[in-house]
Amino acid sequence: MAWSNNETVIDRSEESCEDGYNNCCDSSDIYIAVKPRGHGINTLAQFDLRTAAYKKEGNKASEFPVDIILREDMKIKDVAKRHVLPFLPAKSLMKFRAVSKEWNQWIASPLFAYNQSSTFQKLSGYFYQGVGIQGDPPIFLSLQRFANGVPSPSLGFLPEKVEILSSSSGLLLCQGQDSYFVCNPATKEWKKLPPPQYYHGSDPAVVLAVDPEFNIESFYHVIAAVPLLDHPVVCFEIYSSESDSWRCSPFDCLELENKILEGGRSYMKGVAYWNTSSNEVLAFRVKNEIPAVLHVPVIQAEQRGALMQIGDELCYVTAYNDTGDVFVIDIYGGVDMSLKRSVSVNLGRKRSHAQAFGWWIPKDECCEVLPCTDTDTVVIHTDKMIYFYHLRDQKVETLWSPGRVDTHKRFLPYINSLVMVHDGSRE
Repeated sequence: MAWSNNETVIDRSEESCEDGYNNCCDSSDIYIAVKPRGHGINTLAQFDLRTAAYKKEGNKASEFPVDIILREDMKIKDVAKRHVLPFLPAKSLMKFRAVSKEWNQWIASPLFAYNQSSTFQKLSGYFYQGVGIQGDPPIFLSLQRFANGVPSPSLGFLPEKVEILSSSSGLLLCQGQDSYFVCNPATKEWKKLPPPQYYHGSDPAVVLAVDPEFNIESFYHVIAAVPLLDHPVVCFEIYSSESDSWRCSPFDCLELENKILEGGRSYMKGVAYWNTSSNEVLAFRVKNEIPAVLHVPVIQAEQRGALMQIGDELCYVTAYNDTGDVFVIDIYGGVDMSLKRSVSVNLGRKRSHAQAFGWWIPKDECCEVLPCTDTDTVVIHTDKMIYFYHLRDQKVETLWSPGRVDTHKRFLPYINSLVMVHDGSRE
């Protein structure tokens, strides 16, 4: 290779070629770049590029690995396998494993489980169970039972009867007699967690935190908010699946006036939330372990709201039956949780099945807003029906309610995902 004062030249003389390359290149198959020397950043226009045809004959280094498919050789089944399957729910994918041995191996691979769990984030249904009722098995309410089902809705594959406490991105956190379990109801994969250091109580305030994106190892956390007796302090104990151990956070919450943690608990965009018996909401950012207290609007006693993401904003959503078939949805947001939007929805037109059986929603019926993972949907639970109102399209979908509105019943949103349970076991 020769250097001159004004330009850089790649010398293509025969003397510069080793004997081992004589079979794979000649004087017509090498790129030549001539560039003026100078200071600063040079653009592509400064290059004088002269190219010759690429020769594949005799060049073993040019052959693609067997797992790489050239675009011109790609078939529809290859496109579907790589770019369509990750957008499907777990139940549908289990059926596609029967297509071929190749598809079965691909869908069962950890890499595909990561791709699907980080891509498919659509609400698939709700797990529904009584709170503190021994022997009451959970049931699963599927939005599309042919696509979003689970093989064992009662979680019978676990070694003992459990109560579901939290859900996140396809995983469930359950409590047995004296142990916690994390499981994926779609794959029946589960793990028993080691015992914590603190006593969490009979109805522990725990949140399961799973972030599938950029988490190929499928690590997750469990955050327990533990109020100290006779002290205005809430401390936090954190389980990490990466270390398979519990530890106490160095940060406590001293600002919470009402330490009675009840009702909804959720995890959204790196933050765990716990409702209280007042209008305070306890928040805990998992990454830097910083606690905070949010204040949501004070609503009427018969109303039950929920924290959820509307677009990219954290909002508090409430609903009430205004008159007849008309329900009003109030959406609060911002730092001060002020009223941002109020929507009046007539749900009567979506009740043809109910009217056919001779009943309808009575006036001023009690209702509650359920937590939802979709950022464009508000879910309203009444004594007879569950309504899914899509804000952008202004459309309503319905699902039969499993029971009356009751504070002793817990609805947990579920995503039909293949997310793996780190170091878990299978039935």
